[in-house]
Amino acid sequence: MTAHSSVRAFQPTPVSTEVIERCVGAAQMASTSSWIQAYSLLQVHDAAERETLAELCGGQAQVHTAGAFFVVLADSRRHLLLAESAGCDHVQNLEGFLVSVVDASLFAQSLALAFESEGLGICFIGGLRNQLADVDRLLELPRGAWPLFGLCVGTPEEQPEGRPRLPLSAVLHHDRYASDGEVSAATEAFDGVASAHYAERGIEGRNWSGGMARRFMAPLREELAAYYTSKGARLC
Repeated sequence: MTAHSSVRAFQPTPVSTEVIERCVGAAQMASTSSWIQAYSLLQVHDAAERETLAELCGGQAQVHTAGAFFVVLADSRRHLLLAESAGCDHVQNLEGFLVSVVDASLFAQSLALAFESEGLGICFIGGLRNQLADVDRLLELPRGAWPLFGLCVGTPEEQPEGRPRLPLSAVLHHDRYASDGEVSAATEAFDGVASAHYAERGIEGRNWSGGMARRFMAPLREELAAYYTSKGARLC
């Protein structure tokens, strides 16, 4: 797990169906709230559709070039169909949406570990949410199947070094959340690590906290709430 790094350059070798099914089956053993299993995985095979998705994801070529590409879905569709069959209501609220998102994320991380255990590289694609309405139209997704992010999988063409992470003191709290001073001190300490990481790659004068401050200066992907609501999610 500590050897993980995101791979963005892949050899053109397809990932075999046997490996995919074995890894997906293993990932299904991830924890799931109340046995709900509110997730699905959509593999996109068509080369033209993958090329379009690469552009919709912000021009990320690995979406098209990786051995396999998947869309991770928070999935309440099967529960909606079960309710219709039983003649009862299927009521959505924020908790129902969050359960699906958490379930799908736990499944996806387990899936990534499974693929990496096979010697494959992976890269999650949050850029799938850049233009979700267009992704939805391309993939013809039904109501209740909510795309969260993409996943590229394949034989690595590169072996990138993983980026450092925050110190344990920043993420591991005991009994109560740390004081603001302790949080700031941990962040400041990490800025030194991040600055050295950037400098080794020829980027001077950059640190982690500055990048995070700039990233959240304006709202991100403001259209998401309207999209998910249009597909049957309730965010209240």
